[in-house]
Amino acid sequence: MVHQVQAAAVSLTQATEAGTVYRREDVAAIAEVARRYGMGVHMDGARFANALVSLGLSPADITWRAGVDILSFGATKNGALAAEVVVMFDKARAQEFAFRRKRAGHLFSKMRFLSAQLAAYLADDLWLRNARHANAMAKRLAEGLKSNAAARILHPVEANEIFVNLPESIIRGLEADGFQADHWPGADKTLLRLVTAHNTKEADVAAFIASAKRHAARTNERVA
Repeated sequence: MVHQVQAAAVSLTQATEAGTVYRREDVAAIAEVARRYGMGVHMDGARFANALVSLGLSPADITWRAGVDILSFGATKNGALAAEVVVMFDKARAQEFAFRRKRAGHLFSKMRFLSAQLAAYLADDLWLRNARHANAMAKRLAEGLKSNAAARILHPVEANEIFVNLPESIIRGLEADGFQADHWPGADKTLLRLVTAHNTKEADVAAFIASAKRHAARTNERVA
């Protein structure tokens, strides 16, 4: 219908907004359906490095070999400053991309200064080391929270995001101790999203866990 935007591509977020990751077979299955309907496949890889190290595969395994046409290769959420890369695995699709970038307002003046970060980001697998550390901190934080009877982890922790339900009294206690909590939009006030990063310190993770346990013990809170 002329009154509707025509579907042209399927876009996958890797890692997902729930902090989980698509397996290679998941991506391939979705790509197969997209091809059946004549659509392309785009991968939003803002946390691509986190997903990659979680799966233990090569970048090719979960992108073009699985049927992905275009990858938004993120760096900003893994240590860089406003630096992203668009990777097109089909050269034919890239022919007019420079014009599309200009038309969309993404051709920044002196872009080379932002882009220069990527040389250091990729050198000696820094991007993978950053992601491994962030993922490891997330797992450590999740395990610490799981030992707390007042905490309920909603999704498998496969990258660097944790979704956890905590009683409001514990959340208030954490905030009083100086921790900032990201209350997930659209949910009740007890659902938090916790995100670890390349520079998250083990001591900070331990302090967060200790604070949550301390406030749970004071109020004798339990999750239903």
